Amino acid sequence: MSDHRINDFVGTWHLVSTQFRTEDGSPIESPYGSAPQGMLIYDAHGNMAAQLAQGHRRPFPTADRKAGSNEETRAAFESYQAYCGRYEIDEQAQVVIHTVTQALLPNWAGTEQRRHYTFREGKLILRTPPMMIGGRAVTGELVWEPAD
Repeated sequence: MSDHRINDFVGTWHLVSTQFRTEDGSPIESPYGSAPQGMLIYDAHGNMAAQLAQGHRRPFPTADRKAGSNEETRAAFESYQAYCGRYEIDEQAQVVIHTVTQALLPNWAGTEQRRHYTFREGKLILRTPPMMIGGRAVTGELVWEPAD
């Protein structure tokens, strides 16, 4: 990983927008809703962490994380994504590879999450490969801007 390219990534990024499409290119509602929120952190040592959420998530009636009803717990899980691990950059393919060590979705632990990247007007744009969401294969484009 070249120092120049890693320096483009290093820092804290805030989620600006998301756009998801089905395999035929039709837009669908983002799993993060119309007001997505998120933070993506890359450090200079190859560590990363990502947190993504729907805006305006409904709180549980109590602060006890185990006291939510099945419906409340499911809504909380479905409206949030979090994972962390290591990252590396494949400059030739323009892909950042997130090697996941821990994730809210247990299936992601131990996987590589590959994202095609571009930088435009100071923003980082990450595009997912097709992934299953709600029983259908979709791709996502997430736009991140540097944190203030």
